[in-house]
Amino acid sequence: MATQRIVVGYDGSPDARKAARWALDEAQRTDATVELLYAYEWPSYVPAAAMMPAAAVYPDADTDDAVGEMLGRALETAAGTHPCVRLRTRVEHGTAAVALAQRSAEAALVVVGGPRHSAVRSLLGSTSASVSTHARCPVVVVRGEPRDTDPVVAGVDDSPAAATVLGFAFEQAAVRGVPVRAVHGWAPPPGDLLCDVNLSAVAAERSRLDAVVDCWRRRFPQVPVSTEILVGAPGEVLAEAAAGAQLVVAGARARRVLRMTLRPSIGRHLLHRARCSIALVHGSR
Repeated sequence: MATQRIVVGYDGSPDARKAARWALDEAQRTDATVELLYAYEWPSYVPAAAMMPAAAVYPDADTDDAVGEMLGRALETAAGTHPCVRLRTRVEHGTAAVALAQRSAEAALVVVGGPRHSAVRSLLGSTSASVSTHARCPVVVVRGEPRDTDPVVAGVDDSPAAATVLGFAFEQAAVRGVPVRAVHGWAPPPGDLLCDVNLSAVAAERSRLDAVVDCWRRRFPQVPVSTEILVGAPGEVLAEAAAGAQLVVAGARARRVLRMTLRPSIGRHLLHRARCSIALVHGSR
């Protein structure tokens, strides 16, 4: 990792605690520092009567004490489970998504909790989706209870981000001692029936996939790797391939200078359907 700092969005919730455990495990493997970041936006507003303006509410000493106690408990728990990991806390005023995106400029990873929801609003409005869109480093959305022996799945397409996705996947697999499954979703030309898939076209897709993977196979000879061409829409096949994985890695497309956006079908399918943790990276690590 370029900068050995892992920033975790933390609010004391079960999902945040799971994200913190994931980050602490990662830091223990990679000698990184973990930063638990709590953010809250003020003023907030209490409900008001109809036609009357709401009253602004600002933090007081009790609020600050409660935040301090929550973070203190997190530090105490981490000291017991991961005594060798360097851990710090940080409090920011503002939305969690904005604070995490800003901290990502100096981080190797941003880690957030991500329960598996199917509602569209959870994709469009959640902190995890927003951070994944705007962060300047890889973002891991933690979910599921995988086994330590489960593989890392990498979604490989024809974009420039493919090499970065594979690099991240191989790095993660190497520190975990698990295999990589490099998966490419291929949709036959319109009008073709599945039973009539052109075998030469499939062979050409596999050849391209193997060529991209071979570079990383040579760099990480200790990591077993398999390549798979799966017929179907890339987002759908990658979400299906993620079953039985401990981490699925996919790319995000750069947009403007400081932004990136999830590849529409892949990001949407993973955030809706993947049961394991999701790493979203872009092509300029």
